[in-house]
Amino acid sequence: MFRKIAPALLFVVAIGPTAQGREIIRKGDTVIVPLKGEVSPALHLFVRRGLKLAESAEASAIVIEMNTYGGRLDSAEEITSALNRVTIPTYTYIDSNAGSAGALIALATKHIYMAPVSAIGAAAPVLSTGQDLPETIREKTISYWSALVRNMASQNGHNPDVGEAFMNKDKEVKIGDRVVHAKGSLLTLNAKEATEMINGKPVLADGIAQSIDDLAKKAKLGGQLVRLQPTGFEQFAFWITALAPLLLLVGIVCAYLEFKIPGATLPGIIAGT
Repeated sequence: MFRKIAPALLFVVAIGPTAQGREIIRKGDTVIVPLKGEVSPALHLFVRRGLKLAESAEASAIVIEMNTYGGRLDSAEEITSALNRVTIPTYTYIDSNAGSAGALIALATKHIYMAPVSAIGAAAPVLSTGQDLPETIREKTISYWSALVRNMASQNGHNPDVGEAFMNKDKEVKIGDRVVHAKGSLLTLNAKEATEMINGKPVLADGIAQSIDDLAKKAKLGGQLVRLQPTGFEQFAFWITALAPLLLLVGIVCAYLEFKIPGATLPGIIAGT
């Protein structure tokens, strides 16, 4: 069922920019791009639109306002690639969670700020069901992403060992003579831990901010703060993404009913779509 919805969904999101919101971004403004909920193809296209708008308007900075427990790795890779191509300063503000794929995206920005009660990390790849990957696939996936994350973290001024430890439980993080994280579990940092200064540098985050406005003051961001709003098409895409598991379940139940009760027309039609 969802296989037939997905192409239509991507088409709807692709034409979304024809019905953009009414944000007015002037040269020197700071653009806030919300990254909320599941990391998905729809969210990638929304973020990409925000990055393009900010660059074309010659904004002074982009702030990714993040609250996510993670999502699809392929979508996270697309978002990180887009962020790494941006030529203006990039920030992540973690207002609650930057879990899994969210942690990887945060590492693709130059600066990270966190709300007082927030966390980042635990980015090990898993199946869509939440179960661990088969051992061989898991090793290949972690090897690939570890190399990518280390390079991305280094490029953006973050500690590559911290980034790798987010997704590899066998990675120890040692800064100077101090072991910040012992191997054996995935690294997750709260705001206090991420901003702790060791040898003159924070473990990961630049600072703690109460809000986006507070971040703007502390980072001395210029211009007006302009928040990107999703279009109606993008809102619809987010809605479909959130309902995808339910739609899949309905399809499975209807297929089962059609199998058990042949000739039950409605379940058969629904399962077939």
